[in-house]
Amino acid sequence: MDSVQQNEKYHRIIENIDRLPSLPTIVTRLVKVVNSPDTSAEDAASLIEKDPALTGRMLRLANSAFYGIPRTISSVQSAVVILGFNTIKSLVLSSSVVKAFSGTQGEIFDRKRFWKHSIVCALAARAIVRAFMHVKIMDPESAFCAGILHDIGKLIFEQYATADYKESCEYARKNKCPLIEAEKQIMGITHSEVGRIISDKWALPIELETAIVLHHDPKTSGEMTELITTVHLANLITHQLNVGLWADEQPPREWAQARAIMRMDEAAFNRISDTVKQEIEKSDEFYAIIN
Repeated sequence: MDSVQQNEKYHRIIENIDRLPSLPTIVTRLVKVVNSPDTSAEDAASLIEKDPALTGRMLRLANSAFYGIPRTISSVQSAVVILGFNTIKSLVLSSSVVKAFSGTQGEIFDRKRFWKHSIVCALAARAIVRAFMHVKIMDPESAFCAGILHDIGKLIFEQYATADYKESCEYARKNKCPLIEAEKQIMGITHSEVGRIISDKWALPIELETAIVLHHDPKTSGEMTELITTVHLANLITHQLNVGLWADEQPPREWAQARAIMRMDEAAFNRISDTVKQEIEKSDEFYAIIN
């Protein structure tokens, strides 16, 4: 494809993405509330309780085997206290995104498989943070939330640039190359790059925007290198476990400095991979709740 055709395709894709709906007001408000240092569990709970469906999902998650809380949680405020603000943010954002795309059936890839990849990546990101807290101080649930949303651009492409994205996926399969390279070749823009448009439109917190935009290229992430590198490695582990958009999807390329940044040797990488492998079934329960 020549540069003129690619440029025309790029602008058409951007125009289509402009039709993307905004997040519900309650979701936007809740994300701001949980990110505020002055917010109490009561503040967050009172906002969540205005949405009965969200309240139901919150209580189901709090009482699920996914978190393994040893006692029954019957109130939203208790759920907020026990699960924490960043877990609440993960649930709210992921369930809202699932709902935003629930009206159409995926034509290019299995939506359930997409979310399985995202949730397993989130589990891997959380596992990395927990394993390396002695090296890098990060919040496990922030990493989980970043993992959940890291590939959201793929959903946007599938719904708002269907023909072009189908061509990109077919190119990746045929040439056995990472999908992000096929996107660049066919569309002139990647799911990571389009993530900035989504993040700005949805007013996502900066750490989530950075994870979405830079998880394939952590070296450009500046002050948030550790978080982005965590998501980058979690994504690689997820692909290594063959949890991609399709069977045997070619994994993205690993940044040469990623493991050095996290002080992660091969043995540690394999231990985390084994841990995540044992937790894959949990992804189905989380998907069932947010869906």
